[in-house]
Amino acid sequence: ENDHSSAVLEWTTRAPSGRFTVEVVPRPDDGDWTAAVLAAIERPGAPAVGLASISSVHWSDGGVVDMDRVGAALRKQGAMLLVDATHAAGVMTIDVRSLDPDFLVFPTYKWLLGPYARAFLYVAKRRQDGVPLEQTSYGRRAITSEQESYYRDTEFVAGARRFDMGERDHFISLEMASVGMEMMAEYGCKAVQGRLRGLTARLADQLRNGGVTIPDAAVRAPHILSVQFPTGMPARLIERLAAERVYVAPRVGRVRISPHVYNDEEDIDRFVATFRRLACL
Repeated sequence: ENDHSSAVLEWTTRAPSGRFTVEVVPRPDDGDWTAAVLAAIERPGAPAVGLASISSVHWSDGGVVDMDRVGAALRKQGAMLLVDATHAAGVMTIDVRSLDPDFLVFPTYKWLLGPYARAFLYVAKRRQDGVPLEQTSYGRRAITSEQESYYRDTEFVAGARRFDMGERDHFISLEMASVGMEMMAEYGCKAVQGRLRGLTARLADQLRNGGVTIPDAAVRAPHILSVQFPTGMPARLIERLAAERVYVAPRVGRVRISPHVYNDEEDIDRFVATFRRLACL
């Protein structure tokens, strides 16, 4: 429920003419997205699942889904699995050999220190004969302006390269994405997770008794903390924080706080002090 529009609108738009229905997993009251998704998959009498489109970390609240357990449940039904790893890539370990998704996609601008408009898609070999969303010359075997015959062979190239975006060879953004991913890879997921888990834990400890609700650490990602106000978010809180150069994201009635590797304990303490003052906690 309330997953990012990119992971929702594709399916709701295609459903009327695609001979399938879309089932949305309701937000669990306890924040345990893994249990909620598994319950929907394994519900007695439920229609068989054809494809599950799941964000491994929910964009609005940082709720984490145990993709290994969910993937195993889907395989029992022969269902396809598409993983939106936007808020996982760069921080959480992703092993496509173990998880074996049909598709897994992530952009670089969230946690990989990369630019907008650059994303990467993993396609399992069993799905590499599909029709891509964009029709490009380099997605075909031989369409080249360097020969007299332009359309020499319009069959798709073998493998996942047929799914490349148009204008993929954008020199500036490719270099930026490469540098960011190499930097995060050098840090390593274990070190990044440990560092960011410590920062979000510091946030949670200082905010927990301040009249806001915070998801339990067991059901949220280590690098994202969401805060909800039981009586509603204070008026213009986000704008007033920004006026003091404190930037957070309002997400579906919550405040999403996402420290990264460039933040430190001083940033956390300054945030808490400013947040408490402006939110009157």
